[in-house]
Amino acid sequence: AASIASAVVASTTSISSIEAADGGVIHKENSHTGSTDWQLTYTKVDPKTRYRCPWIEGYCSRASVKAGEALDIMVSANPPGRFTIDIFRIGYYDGAGARHMQSLGPFDGASQPDPAIGEERIRECQWKPCTTITIPNDWVSGVYLGRLSLVDTQWQSYIVFIVRDDRKADIVFQCSDNTWQAYNRWPDQFALYDDGKSEWALKPGIRVSYDRPYGKYCQILDAPQSQGSGEFLLWEFPFVYWLEREGYDVTYVSNTDVHADIKSITRAKAMISVGHDEYWSLEQFNHVKQAIQEGLNVGFFSGNTCCFVSPFAPSSTGVPDRNFTRAGCFGGASKAEADRGMGPFPMEG
Repeated sequence: AASIASAVVASTTSISSIEAADGGVIHKENSHTGSTDWQLTYTKVDPKTRYRCPWIEGYCSRASVKAGEALDIMVSANPPGRFTIDIFRIGYYDGAGARHMQSLGPFDGASQPDPAIGEERIRECQWKPCTTITIPNDWVSGVYLGRLSLVDTQWQSYIVFIVRDDRKADIVFQCSDNTWQAYNRWPDQFALYDDGKSEWALKPGIRVSYDRPYGKYCQILDAPQSQGSGEFLLWEFPFVYWLEREGYDVTYVSNTDVHADIKSITRAKAMISVGHDEYWSLEQFNHVKQAIQEGLNVGFFSGNTCCFVSPFAPSSTGVPDRNFTRAGCFGGASKAEADRGMGPFPMEG
């Protein structure tokens, strides 16, 4: 992540396109002073689990949140220790790549329990929040990273959440956070690809929860400096940086937002899918399909797009859309895929 971020941040021009943009929310937001210290500088991965950072790790109570709404932040420190949270909005900001929004803490960090293995191998944390923040009215829609930093040992990791709004915009950027979670092996081998037997299973009957930290991304790249941010820094951040550098009128949503409400995308002229956008619910698919029929432009700058049907379910405490499973392939699994061990899936009978 650091190499990607450094390359993108370094690609500034003497006179950026944003200076020529004719105002707007994103132009005004990026006129604020940026911060260059938003990246993790002290981070490591537990060699026993290969993916988690137990020294400091956390997650948020919601994938996306609007101004005026509350967001719980859950953090575990093992061994216990004081920590701070610095929240950054990711964008262009004259090449810095992020803007520092708020500092929180220090907090007295405690070691919170690993969840039991539940039905369909789900690992659902029920950690106590270290703090609850109310999203300020002046926080512009975007992807926000919270940098967790231990005070005494300096180890760090991220939490990630999306701030959304209801305004009309030219472009809705649909974050691919279902796929971030599908590949999340936290605490060790509990992605949608782990059935307890094979490290890359492509079967039904496995479930993942948003109520857990993001471990190190498990495919292609060894990028511990993205710890806690899902796949966002690896695949989506460069596009965000470019969009906001060019001054495009963009607003951001989660996969869960498109699943829940077609209006999350029909308020815009276009929706874009970026990075690795593999896991869609059937409701999300139908909303995008209907929106296209009604005139929405859609651009797919993503791989494996809309591959697996992933129905949502509520958490054990009743919070909607907090976990999902792999229940089918859009278009059905081919004979070659079935012969290689994919499926069979209940939604393709």
